[in-house]
Amino acid sequence: MVDRRRVIRFALAIAAEVILCASLHLFDDWTLEAMPLRFVVVGILSGVAYLFAVANFRHSWPAHRQALIFWGIAVALRVVVLPLAPGNDVWRYQWEGGIQHAGFNPYVNAPNDPQLASQRERFPNSSKINHPDVRAIYPPGAELLFAAINHLSEDSLLYKLIFAAADLATIAILLRVIGGATRYESAAWYAWNPLVVYSFAGGAHFDSLMIAPMMAGILFLNRHEDADGGRSKWLFAIAAATAFGVAISLKLVPLLLLPLCAVALGRRAIALLISIAIPGLCALYYGYPAVPIWEPLREFAHIARLNDLFWWLIEDMIWPNVHQKNYRYNVVLVTTVLVISMLSIRNWKRGMLWVVGAALILSPVLHPWYCTWILPLATWRRAWPWHILSVTLFAYFLFWNERLFSLPWHAEPWMRAIIICPPLLAGFLFLRTKRNARENS
Repeated sequence: MVDRRRVIRFALAIAAEVILCASLHLFDDWTLEAMPLRFVVVGILSGVAYLFAVANFRHSWPAHRQALIFWGIAVALRVVVLPLAPGNDVWRYQWEGGIQHAGFNPYVNAPNDPQLASQRERFPNSSKINHPDVRAIYPPGAELLFAAINHLSEDSLLYKLIFAAADLATIAILLRVIGGATRYESAAWYAWNPLVVYSFAGGAHFDSLMIAPMMAGILFLNRHEDADGGRSKWLFAIAAATAFGVAISLKLVPLLLLPLCAVALGRRAIALLISIAIPGLCALYYGYPAVPIWEPLREFAHIARLNDLFWWLIEDMIWPNVHQKNYRYNVVLVTTVLVISMLSIRNWKRGMLWVVGAALILSPVLHPWYCTWILPLATWRRAWPWHILSVTLFAYFLFWNERLFSLPWHAEPWMRAIIICPPLLAGFLFLRTKRNARENS
């Protein structure tokens, strides 16, 4: 029997989330002083509505109705944010795709290179390109993709549609990974998440193109684990390695998961050579090793700092970082990931969540769309505090209101508290609930 009150609460929450997500378009002109604050307020309110919605969506409803509601809302949310002004990363995508068609190598020529003067004149958003003195920092698979999209159109709407389509593909894969009668109820935590919706269909960040093959790789790892015959296991191992290779060629984050992939594949871990070969072949296309395509990323990662969750506290209380260099932080991050991988030999699935979570916590940079890397894993493993963080991370956009808050890319403690305290509290309650459940079982 359907609980009418629950249905009403669900309908009101979803209506509020859709309206609030659509309203973000009213506050996306961040050249105006008050807009970032309003954008953040509306974003967080949409997150609150989302939390109410997923809490009232139940697998006890008829399966066909669940599917219709689930996909209808997922698509509608992405459609209503398409009019939003994209993030400034998209100008970089367009630029690096465009100069390739003009015969230039983005790993050789930075946007402000004198040789590209004529290209800048033809590119209307050349002044908006971030870090114009830095050569391409994205992996070669991403650069190939930018060139392919640019060949079709330079319209940012096309980028949004492609990134949103990849995001919807992630949702479809996630449903298969979760499986069972509760798959729609569980996957809604990712599919309806306003930060996910904004990051790809609104802000036009390309991370969804990495997340989809990464989740496909996890799906194939699951199939490998369940397969009976040796031939089937090899096919799933190769498919998983290929999917991870595609993901790594687009963004290097899934590289951190390869040790756990080796654990999952066992004696078939040799297939993971494919995961290295795919980005390697893409690198050869851009002239590697003669062209040091990884050097710009290494240099940028060495100095980039913004909105970190952990190191600011260490610097303020224990270990000052006068020159604001990240080398030691990156060493700690990689070491932590390797230790977690070794400790997760018996449970590679849980280990993947912990690896990506540690990477986000220990990263010197945490843009909101970086949080989307872990949200499919958090949904799969039912680690709901990460979804709370995805809501509070909207406060990051207060950085764009430097004139109002006098925050030149530096967060005061009150801003960090807005972002960090709610998910910490949620994490405490989550762990206590799990402990009580174990004690009562």
